[in-house]
Amino acid sequence: MSVHHAVTIMAICASLDLASAQEPASVETILERVEARGDAIEDIRCAVEFREEDRITDDVTKRSGTILFKRKKPNPIFLITFVKTVQAGQVHRKKLWYRFDGRYLYEALERSKSIIKRDYAPPGTEIDLFDMEKAPFPIPFGQKKDEILKHFDVVIGPGGQGAPADTDQLICTPKPTSKFAKDNSKVEFYVSRALHLPVRIVMTSNPPDKELTADFPDLSTGSINTNLDDSSFALPRETKKYTTAEE
Repeated sequence: MSVHHAVTIMAICASLDLASAQEPASVETILERVEARGDAIEDIRCAVEFREEDRITDDVTKRSGTILFKRKKPNPIFLITFVKTVQAGQVHRKKLWYRFDGRYLYEALERSKSIIKRDYAPPGTEIDLFDMEKAPFPIPFGQKKDEILKHFDVVIGPGGQGAPADTDQLICTPKPTSKFAKDNSKVEFYVSRALHLPVRIVMTSNPPDKELTADFPDLSTGSINTNLDDSSFALPRETKKYTTAEE
């Protein structure tokens, strides 16, 4: 899994009940609700299920774990922990961690007992993870409506079989002039009508030979603003003995 894939799944944000869950909504209304909810997020803890499919080789890799996110000054922090990987029908339980402490991004691998440390925010640098143009690893959550519409043509999709219940599917096609058009042919958000949060994200590569899906199966009001302590974001003690390389 690349760092881009991991951080793509990272920050889930937002929810503000502005209308009945049964009331049809426009693209603009859905994006406004997501933006408003994102502004109210201080921290999030929830499960994540990540699926990567290679449409050329039919290879599928699945990972499952948890995501922790906390808004801080000058920069937010997060920790993603994958506890299980299923690949070619084989189950592997070696853990994989991605941690951002406001400056450094750490990628820790139990299998190789190694850590890669990357300096993303030197002293004096402020990162807005929700700014699609300025963030070092843009996150498709909590975005401003105007930013989404600037970079994508957005329509409401049919949902279809297998879609998460009680969600609106937003199909986002990068505009030809957008920097996202280089890597993505399509991005889909399945936004909960109750939470106004994406509970599934599907990213299709450009050319469309790979598909990445992130599901957040237990995301609820109980996942949000639980006053997470900073100590919850530390890498586990076992990683202190790992070999560290800095990039």
